[in-house]
Amino acid sequence: MSIWLFLAASVGLVSAQPKTDRDWAEILRGDATAIHDAIASSHPGMVNPDDPQFSALNEKQYAVALDRAKTARSFADYFFAVQRYTAAFDDGHLVFGVFGSTPDQVKAWPGFIAEDDGSRGLVVTSAEPWAGVSVGSRIKSCDGRDAFQLGKDRIGDRFGRWELASQRVMFSSMVMLDTGDPYVQPIRRCVFEGNSGEFMVDLDWRAAEPDFYSRHKMFDDTPRQVIGLKRIDGAYWIMLPTFNGNPESHDGRALETLVGQISEQADAIRQAPIVVFDLRGNSGGSSEWSARIAEAIWGAGASERAAEPPMTVVWRASQANVQSLREVFRDRDVNSALSPDAREWFRASIVGLEAAIARGDDRWIIPPTVDDAPLSEDAASYHPPIGTVFVLTDELCMSACLDAVDLWTRLGATPIGHETGADTVYMEVRNVAVPSRLGEMTLPMKFYIGRARGHNQPVAPAHRFEGDMNDTAALEAWVTTLAH
Repeated sequence: MSIWLFLAASVGLVSAQPKTDRDWAEILRGDATAIHDAIASSHPGMVNPDDPQFSALNEKQYAVALDRAKTARSFADYFFAVQRYTAAFDDGHLVFGVFGSTPDQVKAWPGFIAEDDGSRGLVVTSAEPWAGVSVGSRIKSCDGRDAFQLGKDRIGDRFGRWELASQRVMFSSMVMLDTGDPYVQPIRRCVFEGNSGEFMVDLDWRAAEPDFYSRHKMFDDTPRQVIGLKRIDGAYWIMLPTFNGNPESHDGRALETLVGQISEQADAIRQAPIVVFDLRGNSGGSSEWSARIAEAIWGAGASERAAEPPMTVVWRASQANVQSLREVFRDRDVNSALSPDAREWFRASIVGLEAAIARGDDRWIIPPTVDDAPLSEDAASYHPPIGTVFVLTDELCMSACLDAVDLWTRLGATPIGHETGADTVYMEVRNVAVPSRLGEMTLPMKFYIGRARGHNQPVAPAHRFEGDMNDTAALEAWVTTLAH
């Protein structure tokens, strides 16, 4: 998924905006209350002893949203308030988006765009002659705030996790723009650092063109790569832009075909000098795909040979959560499309949650399995590739994509490309519609205790690619240099 498509999917940049003759104060109060209640009744953070401030954060953000409702008079007042409510949890699995277009179109700009390459700075990447600043100048501060804090206040508090390089790379180009957010202060004066030293500029804010985003090519619109397998000069490239968990979807069927192709060519793949798992654009889905691919290449013993450290899994036991699982199970197992393992997982999860609810428990705890028994016969079927295995990632990689990186690196693969995104220990999301029907929130249902990769911890590449991550030809040439 391109950065532009990611942004569109996150905040709904399509279709027409809602009618303006609505009671936005009442709509904000109602939707904020529904979000608060869903989090309180069904989010696993409420029962996580390692996250003692979670409940207080929910109450604080709810109070902020209700206070903002007192002065809400527009769609923008509503949208930015709800978006900032969920973003405060710094969790890519707890987000809010609306159906249709959003009000965050560029209203005005100071004649330049500044971007963060992930190093906690803002550098001017394009500028008009009237801006008073040239390309390459670095922002030191604006109105007394350094570049990092400026970005967090203006954009980071809308999307969360501003400490992550991946978030800044994706969204920093919006920091120096007026996108109509009523909850940020205008910027008046900035201090820059250029070739000749420091200098100060009083910003000249001017109206932006209606097609600002496309005119200035702010977001990548490169089409998503196709799921598939290709061979280049003896190397195998396995393109995995998604791990869509619905086997009946177009992506699900394409992934099933790909797993079959990998199984058929497993011997040749294991003998190849280079194998590349290309995860560009992959933001998650189902971890079953990466496990099946590992078994197809490394052998049936891959899962035991590269087992995760023992973890405790804790589900939040609520009627809404178990009902969501029932519905997803029904929808995904049409025509018995799920694998036996996936089907058993759904059944066991539903039964476990139902039993916890029947006991009056607010959580269902699955303790770690510690197996001291010798490796099974399947584990003996282990045939690692003789060549170099790379996992190519970009900033969008999180959730099941990160699970794939974890698994394949435990099997000996090397992460390359760009630093990944990150996820919290809160997993297994469901959708929560708000009363206004303007949008919906995603809500996790379980959490991990003892996961090797930490809370919001990204994976850094062993080799960073400094070029355009959409330039596949350049990437292919670069990868060949890494194997020598």
